Amino acid sequence: MSPFHEFAIVFAALFVITNPLGNIGIFVSITKGDTEAFKKQQALKAAFYSFCLLFVFFVGGKYILEFFGITLNGIQIGGGIIIAKIGFNLMAGSKGHSSSKEEHKEAVQMEDVSFCPLAMPIIAGPGGLAVVLSVAHKSNMQFADYLSITCAIAAACIVIWICFRESTLVAKLLGETGMTAITKVMGFILICIAIQMIITGTGGVLAEWGMATLPKS
Repeated sequence: MSPFHEFAIVFAALFVITNPLGNIGIFVSITKGDTEAFKKQQALKAAFYSFCLLFVFFVGGKYILEFFGITLNGIQIGGGIIIAKIGFNLMAGSKGHSSSKEEHKEAVQMEDVSFCPLAMPIIAGPGGLAVVLSVAHKSNMQFADYLSITCAIAAACIVIWICFRESTLVAKLLGETGMTAITKVMGFILICIAIQMIITGTGGVLAEWGMATLPKS
């Protein structure tokens, strides 16, 4: 797989999972009453924290998995189930990865919401971490692979920053109907990604058990 292809796949997966357009409503809600300058500051910090979290799990993911004795197949199946749940929630019009009413009320009262709940768990939540952990466990990773995946993580976080920074404008342009439509499309794509992850992980397990042969890449 070429570095560009790898970049495209990881970026697409993170873009859909982090759902920057769908999460604009949450950002606007919990920063309601704040100045535009403060909102832009929170947007930048949330994107930065999200990048740090995803990058740390990407770079240290292999060692984390080895420490807990988790295989790549386990990450793909478990991550696929988590991502599928998020996708079905988005298709149904709910946000299973967003905060509860109590957490939302507490977030509104917080001065700084950039790390919690924005970066964790709304942006760099279980789905995003599952993606970077799955690519971190690949064998024969070269410098070009690390660079392309790091760029993909950075690009996804830049998109998040831009969407949150211009949240007021984007919300007005898209409207409630537009944001709902985009969220449902992203939910469908997430479900497809999740199913493919589960199929790949299950195939790997069956191959280890001698019950199936993995197709040659």
